[in-house]
Amino acid sequence: MSNRIWKIRGFEGTVLIFERSLPEGSLSESEIIVMLQRLVARHLNEGEVIGGSLRQGTAGYRHDFEVERARGQSFCLMTNGSGTHYTATIEVA
Repeated sequence: MSNRIWKIRGFEGTVLIFERSLPEGSLSESEIIVMLQRLVARHLNEGEVIGGSLRQGTAGYRHDFEVERARGQSFCLMTNGSGTHYTATIEVA
């Protein structure tokens, strides 16, 4: 029997800068989203964090903390809005 894991990866452009595996049941989807947002925040300055925290449509809003499902994957969440991004995929160990 194979185990499913969350595979968390960080990229600077297309270069892999971080990788970690976690058991699938260790975090819910909403907890994974928060974790991805925290990871990407490490690469932002204070003004970018504030802009990313504003409501969508507000002047100064940034897309840095938006997390979306990537196309072409059975299950993948991906941050966007900056040169550094993180992904979380469900994979078979």
